Amino acid sequence: MELSTLFPPDVVIVNATDEMWTTPLCREEEKLIEGSVAKRQSEFRAGRNAAHAALRRLDAPPGPLLRNEDRQPVWPQGFLGSISHCNDSCVAACAVAGDLVSIGVDVEPLKPLSTGVARYIDTDEESAFMARHGELPRRLIFSAKESLYKCYYPLIRRFFGFHSVSLDIDISNRQFIFTPTETCKVAFPQALEFHGRFLVWEDHLYTGCFLTAVDSVTD
Repeated sequence: MELSTLFPPDVVIVNATDEMWTTPLCREEEKLIEGSVAKRQSEFRAGRNAAHAALRRLDAPPGPLLRNEDRQPVWPQGFLGSISHCNDSCVAACAVAGDLVSIGVDVEPLKPLSTGVARYIDTDEESAFMARHGELPRRLIFSAKESLYKCYYPLIRRFFGFHSVSLDIDISNRQFIFTPTETCKVAFPQALEFHGRFLVWEDHLYTGCFLTAVDSVTD
């Protein structure tokens, strides 16, 4: 599966099937979307059903995937996960905790962001880089920072804005790293190694980030 290249082999990634968008969840999970609009309900069901499918492949204990006070999914003890969706695609990535400390995934359509939005996301250096590389997906910076945020937030439990980090993108290897900018007000854990990857597959852009122990093997 093409999406598997975003992560090490021990990460299970599931792209939601059409049925997953409409299949009801357990009572506890359905209660979380009571009163939500139909679009929100279908996105939530797709994400949770995809995550359950990934966790089953990892032999995780069954049970509802609820959410904490930050509205983040509560994964089974000893497991990691991340969910992302756009209008017509949803993906979940899960893994056993260990050498892998955290993961984040994002999916985006290939169309550009709304006019003017990019200036709130791209640093000046990133804007110049994207202008030089018209072959890259227009949402690459946005998506990479979304997956980066999903990867770090469970560890630091603090919000950091798009301009808090600047990306260095390796086009040939479809990878990226980041550095905090002068405006960054959060401290990123130094004892972990960061990995970021991206790919275009079936009319969508996917980015994945993962953190490992510094001395662990990731490929």
